Amino acid sequence: MPSILKVIAVVASLFFGTLHPQAKAKTDGIPHPVKSLGDRLFNSFKTQDFNTFFQNSIFSLNETTFRSFLKDIRNKTLREDLIALHNIRFPPSVSTLEQKWQVAFLHNWREQWRHLVRNSSNDILNQAFLPILNGAREYDIQWKTTKLIATEILLPVTWTNVGFEIKGDQDLDSGPGTPRTLFLDRDCTYRLRPNNLTYAKAFMVGLDKQDSEKAYDKGILGNGTGEGDILIRFGDNTPDQLYYFCPDQNGAGGNILIKDFNDPDKPNQRIDLLLTFSYGQPTRYYQILIREIIFTASGPLFCERPEWIGVVNRPLGISAKNTQ
Repeated sequence: MPSILKVIAVVASLFFGTLHPQAKAKTDGIPHPVKSLGDRLFNSFKTQDFNTFFQNSIFSLNETTFRSFLKDIRNKTLREDLIALHNIRFPPSVSTLEQKWQVAFLHNWREQWRHLVRNSSNDILNQAFLPILNGAREYDIQWKTTKLIATEILLPVTWTNVGFEIKGDQDLDSGPGTPRTLFLDRDCTYRLRPNNLTYAKAFMVGLDKQDSEKAYDKGILGNGTGEGDILIRFGDNTPDQLYYFCPDQNGAGGNILIKDFNDPDKPNQRIDLLLTFSYGQPTRYYQILIREIIFTASGPLFCERPEWIGVVNRPLGISAKNTQ
């Protein structure tokens, strides 16, 4: 049987809708939802609680909630993917992306739902949950004495002929050729990971589109480096807009919009969540990657099988005292 989510590679991610437009609530003292999700999933492995794992996945949705979220998805990339699957010619009066989406949604949403429910809970147990436990067993990890020390959104970064390209999906109003806006939440840790194509291409965050003299370092580790991870965590005092760029090449970056997690004015982006935990004496560090998370009106859910990474060197930003 193929991967539980490869069968629905385009489809499964599509259903998630943005938070319903509403006045933003205060978030003081409330953990970021992806931090809470990471805690729940890690504890599900730690206690071998498959039910909790399942309830935080796309497979926990019923047909009604699937339809509702898919209809209002705010994600240009995912809408275009589903439109491309529409094999019936559109009427002459249908020309805009929004019009095509409405038609494609009405014709195709049930088929996407059928793809989702073809996977049984037993499939999910065997292909997504147990592989994590089996991976830990190879290292003789005793879950009761493990400690989750970091929950971070992992953003791969590469270099193309137009500059930096960072994992993310475009908003609905993003036009062709428009540099991609990077949406980052406050009170959430992001680990940007450049690949070998970015070697010697310094990645910098600043107050200006290109001025390295106006670098913004507060809440950032590794700002302006040409290799290695960059760690970002913005708070209440961070400006609402910053810029990412390469000091040595004009036009290689874009703007960064910093939002509260419950701000509805942002796209539904698929993200990967990196869980780092410690175990043993001397301390060793291990990682699990929770792939393809998207926010729903009731919270974030994951829609790809997690990946067991295994033992790693102590990552940037994690102290030897195992504090987050």
